[in-house]
Amino acid sequence: MAGGSKSKNKGNGAERELCALLSGFLGGSFTRVPNSGAMTGGKNAWRMGVLSETQGRIYKGDIIPPDHLPKLVLESKFYADFRFHQLMQPGPVPQLDTWIGQAKEAIVEGDFWMVCFKINLRGWYVALAQEFEQEFEFGNHCRYTGAHGRFVVTDLKDFFSLNSDSVTRLSK
Repeated sequence: MAGGSKSKNKGNGAERELCALLSGFLGGSFTRVPNSGAMTGGKNAWRMGVLSETQGRIYKGDIIPPDHLPKLVLESKFYADFRFHQLMQPGPVPQLDTWIGQAKEAIVEGDFWMVCFKINLRGWYVALAQEFEQEFEFGNHCRYTGAHGRFVVTDLKDFFSLNSDSVTRLSK
């Protein structure tokens, strides 16, 4: 792999894969945020105050949605392992709480957001705030209560197969 670290290249590849999946489910062109990595989150939140609405939208999350989904904010992760059993046990799942915290740093009121994560040899999953739960159908899923509230975690492909119309409605 030319340029960049192995893990950065792996993450970039996963983001491109996620963009292709989302384009298939929701239509339009999804693309990676250039040089993503907290451009407007955390200590860089001040940047949102100097960017136009369009500029700010480009740097929310890791994926730029198509124009017809202006309120959609997506955080993308790709990791070798995830301790799924922790979702069913009392106590926090620090890895998931960190990802959710990163997503929450990028959103503003009215955004529809979620964390999409790929785990080696397991597939793609999505975590979304339980406040949105009544808007969707779910196949197999679990509920997780962590540092940032309550969330539903489910298979990404199953979720979008069942809910692409609802995601589109909430993202306009």
